Amino acid sequence: MGRPPLPVGTFGKIGYLLLQSGEVQARARFRDFDGRTRLVSKTGVSRAAAERALKAELAARRGPGGVGVITASSRVSALVEAWLDADHGWSTGTERTYRSVIRTSVLPAFGQLTLQEVTPGRVGRALTAIAKRSGPGAAKTARACLSGMFSLAIDDGALTANPVRDATVRIDTTAKKAPRALTAGQTARLVELFHASPRAAELDLADIVDWMLATGARIGEAVALRTGETAGRPLLDLDAGTWEVNATAVRVPNQGMVVQPRTKTAAGWRIIAVPEFAVDMVRRRLASPHRPDTELVFSAPFAGTLRDPNSVSGDLRQLLDSFECEICGGTGFQPATSRTAAGRPVRCAEGPWSWVTSHTFRKTVATRLDEAGFTPRQVADQLGHANPSMTLDVYFGRQVVSAEAARVLGR
Repeated sequence: MGRPPLPVGTFGKIGYLLLQSGEVQARARFRDFDGRTRLVSKTGVSRAAAERALKAELAARRGPGGVGVITASSRVSALVEAWLDADHGWSTGTERTYRSVIRTSVLPAFGQLTLQEVTPGRVGRALTAIAKRSGPGAAKTARACLSGMFSLAIDDGALTANPVRDATVRIDTTAKKAPRALTAGQTARLVELFHASPRAAELDLADIVDWMLATGARIGEAVALRTGETAGRPLLDLDAGTWEVNATAVRVPNQGMVVQPRTKTAAGWRIIAVPEFAVDMVRRRLASPHRPDTELVFSAPFAGTLRDPNSVSGDLRQLLDSFECEICGGTGFQPATSRTAAGRPVRCAEGPWSWVTSHTFRKTVATRLDEAGFTPRQVADQLGHANPSMTLDVYFGRQVVSAEAARVLGR
């Protein structure tokens, strides 16, 4: 009986050969993913150096992400590395969210288990524990990550069934609140409050609020608003009253804030008409003698750099909590005696505007357009949503959303 072949993705015994140049060649037979066994060799100034070079070469050939072929006996931690190293086309924010949930929830629960040890029951119990500890949102994200990982394991032939999809656990999510938008009267009053607030002026937030209410843009898209051109056409055409939404602001590890040259989703790319009052506001900002030398329209005060959407959202949160609130006296925080475990002040959520978030502005835009008789497709194009009846449609073919939207939002 002949010697059995090497398992796919593994190598045999390493041999060494002293060359005439004085260098050492390390070599081993490697069974590739096409089933063929090939001789792989590397040289070095010493036996140890040659062996290190050979092992590095073999590791690069041993499957996704260089972590080795995925088998049923592989640990989940190896599957995590392979899945994260694969090209998924995620946005920067999505990848950051997935990596965070994997680090804090998935690896502690599953990292040291082998793939064959992960059962639907274990998945269910772990997701329930994650939901209790970190909330249902983290549990749902963990489930999405695990499902994608085990789909990769099935593709590699390590498993035949996905234990995540077979898990019957139901993550207990609180009932979603009905969508709530600002009325026309509330919108007018809130705009007045922002423009009259010294704190909003100091943080330069009133114009950002106006822009979001005028366009329905996401907060990351709004702070990434800039002049300049793309493909020979202006991103922000003030004469035509249009804006090409093709980017968003994100924080990249080890780089800081950057303008990501694509929107949150594929359907987010769009060209929208801008109301006249918003065009006038941008012209005023661009003509200001105190404006920093930058393409950004809503750059950070003084620094002139790209704003962090999370920081802007936090500043909006405090202002909204403070507006017309008799409980906190207009500070947006509970009395100084109330502090979190980390020593930070506790927000006051008792004010009449505390229910409003930056996302409420998008809901308000959608409501105004719906009330004006716009079709769901037109509203989706304005907000950068995918077609609800299809997967991502061919968004590159979309033209400027009806100029009627600018007229309605400019009222």
